[in-house]
Amino acid sequence: MAKAYEFTNSGTGKYTIEPSNLFTIIGEDGSLKDVHATIGNTAEVKLSGDLPAPRVHDKRANFNGCSFLQQWQVKAAISSAQSYAKNTFSYISGVSSATTRYTTWFGEYDEDRKSIVQKHFELINGNNFAGFTYDCTCTDAGVYAYVCAYTSQS
Repeated sequence: MAKAYEFTNSGTGKYTIEPSNLFTIIGEDGSLKDVHATIGNTAEVKLSGDLPAPRVHDKRANFNGCSFLQQWQVKAAISSAQSYAKNTFSYISGVSSATTRYTTWFGEYDEDRKSIVQKHFELINGNNFAGFTYDCTCTDAGVYAYVCAYTSQS
């Protein structure tokens, strides 16, 4: 239980723990299905003693208008996107002349252009994609993605 629940903010005391009996799964055909589990006995536990300080949790993705399936697909893509950003930044940082890969994506090689590309991928790589808000409300035909500029509220 300690790996799944955070009790440090609750403090010591008596708790009754009852598992959820409803789970949603993605069927082989891609549809969502509810599965009901059989619940056994509830458990009563008592926490006492010195509890560790609360852990700082990573930011989690937020979703606007996304179905469960869309949320699952985005979550599955986050680590790939993070890896892609890291690998691209690493590659660009090591480029010192025209390569087929570089010129295919960014055109003719020169130091100024390379510097701009490298800075852009440095900024992209510095993001935590798991902390973004993903908006699934756009229904325009042919639109696969759009970006809203982040404005800092200082």
